[in-house]
Order: sequence, then structure tokens, then C-alpha cells
Amino acid sequence: MKIAQISDLHFGCLNDEVKTALLRHLHDDVPDLIIASGDLTQSATDGEFEAARDFLAELPARVLSIPGNHDLPGMDITRFLHPWRRYRRYIAEEMNPQWSSPLVAIKGLNSARMILPHWNWANGAISDRQCRAVEATFAATTAPWRMVVAHHPLIASPDFPLAVTVFNGRALLDTLAQQKVDLVLAGHQHHAYIETREMGGHTTLFVNASTATSTRLRRQPNGFNRLTFSPEAVRIDLLRYQDGAFSVFEAVTHSKSA
Repeated sequence: MKIAQISDLHFGCLNDEVKTALLRHLHDDVPDLIIASGDLTQSATDGEFEAARDFLAELPARVLSIPGNHDLPGMDITRFLHPWRRYRRYIAEEMNPQWSSPLVAIKGLNSARMILPHWNWANGAISDRQCRAVEATFAATTAPWRMVVAHHPLIASPDFPLAVTVFNGRALLDTLAQQKVDLVLAGHQHHAYIETREMGGHTTLFVNASTATSTRLRRQPNGFNRLTFSPEAVRIDLLRYQDGAFSVFEAVTHSKSA
């Protein structure tokens, strides 16, 4: 099974040449599922969401999408009265989607909030209810691989260009350890990254994606991730855009028994 993770598309701040190359690559190397891990738009306007919707419709596989902080309207009344109306109208009604196959079970979490107890509302948060939803998802599956997707990364790497806070993130990390989650996918940083951590006697991989198509680069070119699963192992390819095409620049293979 092959899953592609594309993140931080930022329609409204898009590199059209990179978008075309991404579509071409995904049509030449078709995955079984595509995960869009937030920030589909730059300013959450109707026009940007329409363009993002049309792009997702061109993809050659089913898409599991979660929102990011840029998918909330800016500082106007819409942000507080109907924060997710446009996302739900154009992209998906479900804000915390899940997907499962005999090999992989995935729980998506909306970590963006219309308001936070911090000056920077671009940060994220996870509720106790979402932690319980993670528990319920994995209690109902026998798939050997367990994966969670959130827009905001739960761990901080010194390589990351931004300092990010995820309120109640510690509670989610405890839940991931209890549930023996294998992979945690995120975006937000526009920076591809893989880190392995031991949590509760279980190995969890934290996988971050660069921005797939936007002009808002941070220390790295555009890129996306490809995860190839077998019952025993997962190979994670980090792909980067260069000279008109995407190619692998780093790969990590993790064994389930490790």
C-alpha cells in the first residue's frame, strides 16, 4: 500500500509550475490514498477554496483532508461566527476524518483553532475529546499500522524554522503512546523531517512534510512524502522539487518489529 502526503498547498500563494509537476508525478506513480495535511489555502477565501477543490478533484486517488490554520478566515467576523463554513462547503464536512484498510488505520485531527490563549493564533490545540476519538478509532481496528495526522507537529525539532505550540499536545502524546501509534504525520513548518521516538515501549515515527506547491518556502524546496507499507515495514520517501520534477532525496525504512 502506498500513501502520498501533500501538505501546505496554500492556494492563493501557489507556484503553478510546481503544482503541474506534482499532478504529473502523482498520475505517473498513483498512490492508494493521498493525505492533505492542512493549509489548503492562504487566506481561506471562496476563490482559494474553489481552486483547492478543483485541484483535489484532479488527483488520481481518494483524498483524506484535514484543515490547517490558514483555512480559517482572517481577522473578520466570519472567523468567529462561521470559522469552518468555507472549508466544509468546498473541501469536506468531516473535520476529524478517519480511514482504514486491512493494513493501515488513520485518524485525522483538526489542530487549528479560531482563537487560542496565545498572541499567535497560528499555533494549534488538541482537545480531550479528540484524544478519546483517537482511542476509539484504534480500539475498533485490527490493522497492524496505526497513523495519526494533524496539521501542527507535536514535537519540536531544532531544524524547524518556526516555534510552534500545540495546546494539550502532551495529552495527545500520552494517548499515542498508550495506543501504540506507529506514525504521526504533520505539516505547518514547510519543512520535511523524520524523527523516531520511543514512547511507552513503542517506536513512533514523527514525519513532517514540506510545502507541496506554495511559494512560501522555508529553508527547503517544495516537496511531499510517500509512504509504502507492507505488513512488516514502512518505507518513507521524502521527495523534493528540482529542475521541473519531484525526486527522492531521503528515505527511511522502519521495521514493525524494531
